[in-house]
Amino acid sequence: MDIDLTSIATSTLSVIVVGILLGAGLPLLFSLGIVLQDRGAGGEHADGSITAPNPAARYASWAIFAVVALVVLYGLLFITKGSISHYLGIELPL
Repeated sequence: MDIDLTSIATSTLSVIVVGILLGAGLPLLFSLGIVLQDRGAGGEHADGSITAPNPAARYASWAIFAVVALVVLYGLLFITKGSISHYLGIELPL
């Protein structure tokens, strides 16, 4: 019985990297979308100044929200692919 430490280290590192990307990256992207949505809305500020709406910022925020939603949907499908296959007979290529 031979233990392959390189394989264990590589697998552990990939789990850590994916955990950091999904655990911190998705909330970061979502908060960036919220900031862009706010900047794109325009409006009146507390000091009385008025900012014009920025359509480019709004479109960018919608694109970011779409990416976050697709990643969450992919994660849900990946987690439930066994149940979907068993109960519905649909084989997902994930």
